[in-house]
Amino acid sequence: SSGINAEYGGDSNAMGQIIGLQEQLTADCERLDILVKKEPAHRRQTAKYRYDQLMYEYRSLSTALQRHRAVQSEREREQAERSELLNREFTANDNTDTILALDAAISFNDKAMNSDRGLDRLLDNGAEALRQLRNQRSTLGIIKGRMSSIVSSLGLSQTVMKMVERRSTTDQYLFYMGCVITLLIMFLLLYFVI
Repeated sequence: SSGINAEYGGDSNAMGQIIGLQEQLTADCERLDILVKKEPAHRRQTAKYRYDQLMYEYRSLSTALQRHRAVQSEREREQAERSELLNREFTANDNTDTILALDAAISFNDKAMNSDRGLDRLLDNGAEALRQLRNQRSTLGIIKGRMSSIVSSLGLSQTVMKMVERRSTTDQYLFYMGCVITLLIMFLLLYFVI
């Protein structure tokens, strides 16, 4: 354990020096960027290319340093956890640690089951309503076909037929808006009540 701590202690001094050098290098790179921009036009492109290469290498070294620091901190954390586990004294459990709060859990489970049953009933009612609406739609389609044949035999004008069709589409829009409002109300009730 002491050998490991000595190894990490030596690394922390070296890491401090590396971080100091990295900060100095960052300042030098910023200054170099300013100097590149001040170069004459015929030398600026070459200087910029060399600066970009230097910055690429600097970034790759910074990334490698960050990875090394992450690995090192992970090792230190693992070592601290190991030493904590090795130094921990285990005792028998107290009676208060093993008592479970079953009443609250049972009550919560009962409420969840009741709301689940309520949602199942709502879904069944909605499915039944959709089945009835489909049946009504097919019935109304048949009636519409018969009415159009009767109307054409009676000689009603096309404008009256178009008015009836417009009324049908308006009724559909009202129906869909009613469905959306009903679903919104149900959601709000479930959200705020349950």
